[in-house]
Amino acid sequence: MKLLILLLTLLFSSQTLACTKGLVRVWSKTESYACVKRYQSPNSDCAICQSNTPDQESAKWLNQFPKALFQKTESPWWATQGNLFFPNLNYPGVWARDGIDEKFYPGEGAVHALKPNIYVESIHEEKKFTFTFTSQKKLSFLSTTPVLEKNMWQGKIVEKDKFEVERVRYDYLFYDIRLPKEKMQFESGVCATREDTVNWMLKDLKAMSYPAIALQDFEEHWRVKIPDIPFFCIYPQYTKILDEALPVSISLEQTRFTRSLYVLIPHRKEPDGETPGSIPLPILNPEEIRPVNLIKYENMFKEWGVAFLGE
Repeated sequence: MKLLILLLTLLFSSQTLACTKGLVRVWSKTESYACVKRYQSPNSDCAICQSNTPDQESAKWLNQFPKALFQKTESPWWATQGNLFFPNLNYPGVWARDGIDEKFYPGEGAVHALKPNIYVESIHEEKKFTFTFTSQKKLSFLSTTPVLEKNMWQGKIVEKDKFEVERVRYDYLFYDIRLPKEKMQFESGVCATREDTVNWMLKDLKAMSYPAIALQDFEEHWRVKIPDIPFFCIYPQYTKILDEALPVSISLEQTRFTRSLYVLIPHRKEPDGETPGSIPLPILNPEEIRPVNLIKYENMFKEWGVAFLGE
């Protein structure tokens, strides 16, 4: 019995305690959390990984073909067809080497939040609402759907989970914006492979009880839009941080607004605790700062987004 308690204690400690200096916090779908000196890719041994990536060698010369004709990874139909016309459908925006090419985007802020979506779950079949971005500073919106009027959306919640603005119904409200890097946190997070980066974010959203349509939209979009770079470090910015960086007001009683913006930092080599780079590698468990949704309100607003730094 004592041995069982000791094993459970060690397992719990490895998931909750901070990593020491020189280590980096990593996550994988199969191994869960760990503190390591250097991330080791599970496919680093090609004697093992060849069966997982049979097109690895042939892809070298096929990379010269347009992506519309050859794709190493599966994509939805719209991305395959769209590659006939646009060069960056497999990226979140105009892309430089390891970040957003910010000269193409107006405004200020190193954090490019390209596609935060806002969903709703309500007990009401129809309920009027006003959603306002209340910052006193000038905001660097890049695009919104529907159009913002004086930093405000006004409309109705309909069918319990949709928005109606100016007689048009939406599954979610959407905006792109530039935010200040200084308002973000870069201590809590994890590093993972590209595939596990998406898996971890989905796992995180499920833990916060995001609705099924929000999870489906997230996976469909970000399986494609995250650049084809082998490793990423994920720094989640939750409600408390975002409410300070981008405050909002919702004109409904009994409302809870849960927010999550994942800032992704790409790494072309395995993240190494001894050479962290310009952004510190994550050492703290992000679950410690994740919002807890134990009480369900009449109107539950949920926001997810992914962001990249500008170059």
